[in-house]
Amino acid sequence: MPKLKFAAIQINNCDAKSIEERDANLLHAQKIIDELEAVDLIVLPELFTSGYSRETFEQLGELAEDVNGKSFQFFSDVAQKRNCYICYGFPQKKEDAFFISQALVNPKGKLEAIYSKQHMAQFGNSMEKEYFLKGENTISFEINGVKISIIICYDMRFPELTRTLALDHEIDFLIHPVAFYKDNSFPSWHHFVITRALENQIYMLSLNRAGEEYGNSIFCPPWIDYNTSPTILKEQEEVMIGEIDTDVIDTVHEEYQFRNDRKKNY
Repeated sequence: MPKLKFAAIQINNCDAKSIEERDANLLHAQKIIDELEAVDLIVLPELFTSGYSRETFEQLGELAEDVNGKSFQFFSDVAQKRNCYICYGFPQKKEDAFFISQALVNPKGKLEAIYSKQHMAQFGNSMEKEYFLKGENTISFEINGVKISIIICYDMRFPELTRTLALDHEIDFLIHPVAFYKDNSFPSWHHFVITRALENQIYMLSLNRAGEEYGNSIFCPPWIDYNTSPTILKEQEEVMIGEIDTDVIDTVHEEYQFRNDRKKNY
């Protein structure tokens, strides 16, 4: 049955104030990627190219890019050399508006998919409504026969979105890039991720940037028990290697028939 091997890079990127600092983030990622074992998919966090801060967002006119910008060209080359997919976060410019977007580049260096965050966070350390517009569309795609979707950070707090992806798009794997600062919303983060994975019986990767105020990325399987637990990183820069195994999903669906036992009156 279909399987997929991924490398999730909890990276120590900077909050860029200039094109030069954005480019430094790209080069830093390349150094890490050059050392990776062979994988099908490489994932980088939310707004990886720019970082996440008010000072950074004040420079969006310079840092934001269209889908064919410098960052895309950079990762297009890397994807072709590595013969893998690369999923990275960047501030997208469309006409005169900015979006928090995640692009997927395929092994041929082409844009496979792009997703723009649908819910803007405006609490704690977040100030997204002041700078970004909401995305309007959900997406899904396949890699090696594994069905995948992307949501970004605050999107996880809306169960209807993940439910739609699980039931209507029939995804196996949900990629959830974040830039999660340790404010008062941080302690609830893992609870949301684990709940979304288990209630929908899917794999979920929630990938943060590295650093003392960030870190703690989590990868949750479609079920946890006495022998199976989520994988959780600490704060430092680190690469998590993981596997999506659709046989495991099929076994979980058969043993715990949540989907078949749903009623139609709620």
